[in-house]
Amino acid sequence: MFLKFIFIISLSGPAHGQSAEFHGSATVQFLETMQHSQHIKLIQPLHFTDSGGDTWTTEANQVIPLNLLTDEIRLTRPLPSPFEYLKTMILFHGQVEGGRSDWRRTQAIIYEALIAEGMQEHWAKMIYAAVRAEGWRWEPLESSCFAMCHASSPSLRWRPLPDYEQLRHTLDWILVEFPSLPEIDERVEALITHTGPHIFGQ
Repeated sequence: MFLKFIFIISLSGPAHGQSAEFHGSATVQFLETMQHSQHIKLIQPLHFTDSGGDTWTTEANQVIPLNLLTDEIRLTRPLPSPFEYLKTMILFHGQVEGGRSDWRRTQAIIYEALIAEGMQEHWAKMIYAAVRAEGWRWEPLESSCFAMCHASSPSLRWRPLPDYEQLRHTLDWILVEFPSLPEIDERVEALITHTGPHIFGQ
């Protein structure tokens, strides 16, 4: 079974006075196959310029899962629908699949990407915290790690394992206390129980 349709999202212009912004339009093809259930295929490249002036590109023809958070979070907290931050999902998963950027920098721009997409600040901070706690991490393809240890591997990526009860409490805390991003980072770092299998600094 194969279902598809084309969906175009306008991405032009900054939001809420932020310097970070998406550019152009995103055209995606929704996929529903045995191999790719609830995935999208990006028809045209998507560009995002962060607040530091760096441009992040998700190349066309990438197949991307239609989610950013795991069920442990999506099914237990009333967060916005993934369709409300579809561009941010494309941005993040595009970097995961590309495997050339640093995962720390990629996770760090999630908040401003959500704001640029029009997300309210408290929702953006909650989604940002969840991505920091459970989002994909990876070793860049051009790193010495690949050259020395994983030259035959197409990619090296993993998810950390957070204490989900503490993560849910943290999301509630963000909603009530409205902390700063550094405060969120500090709290999230403390609730990760297993950073992953990689032997180098994470």
